[in-house]
Amino acid sequence: MARAEPYLYLLPALLGLIVWVYRPLVQTFDYSFYNWNLLPTTPKLNVGWSNYSQLLHLPQLGQVIDTSGFFIAGLIIFGLLIPLLIGTVIENVSLRARSFYRALIFLPVLVSPVVTATVWQFLLAPSGGFVDTILGWLGMDQTNWLQQPNTAKYAVALIGGWKVLGISVLIVTAGLAAISTEYYEAAAIDGASRAQVFRRITLPLLSPTLMFMFITVVLLSSQIIFPLLNVLTQGGPEGSTTDIYYFLYSNGFTSFNVGLASAAAVCFFIVFGLLAIACVKLLDRFSFYDN
Repeated sequence: MARAEPYLYLLPALLGLIVWVYRPLVQTFDYSFYNWNLLPTTPKLNVGWSNYSQLLHLPQLGQVIDTSGFFIAGLIIFGLLIPLLIGTVIENVSLRARSFYRALIFLPVLVSPVVTATVWQFLLAPSGGFVDTILGWLGMDQTNWLQQPNTAKYAVALIGGWKVLGISVLIVTAGLAAISTEYYEAAAIDGASRAQVFRRITLPLLSPTLMFMFITVVLLSSQIIFPLLNVLTQGGPEGSTTDIYYFLYSNGFTSFNVGLASAAAVCFFIVFGLLAIACVKLLDRFSFYDN
């Protein structure tokens, strides 16, 4: 009984995982072999592997993958590169100013994604919106940012980046604060330049934090972008902002093509699982820990 006691404490969490994670995964795999519209009164027709074949031959699949990659790249810029720059700059200002800048940058994180999308919808409105008003003062043409294929996905990526910037800066600055000042003092005695200190000390010791942020952004990018797409563009115009998650959602709950959506979910789950394994390998390969 004593040996089983620790597992009894884990049992509630394990049951939650089985009911809310593993059971839906098994059901999704099962649904991928059927043609069904989610109605209990409609029979499920077993179609074998035809849903997977149909998925691989969809003309918009390539665009969906390209759009997902575009959003991932945009969030890497706002969730990794810009926070690294901001965190490094903030470290060189006074403590009071540093706290003020951190709080100011973190504010968007406190706003829910739906509210964020709604506010930006007003800001980017084609007539009377704040952005177009400013452009009008500068003598530039007004643009319907969210209804043109060549601007919509850039606008969504910018809004998503603005949303994750605050938490990324907070994590990066925490990683910078954890680096011992002894390294910088030794480098100053040796006459190292700022660029040398950043490249030889800051980046290596900050690498676990940066790799963590990279993995988080890559694996959660579609979840970050989805609520923005659902409010701002609904995957349009002309499918230019439809990423993986919105593709699954639109097929499963708009077109009610559950079999195709489930097949896509299974394929994307496998791809992202392999991507997660690769990211963990990168974490072990490129992270440097101060012992």
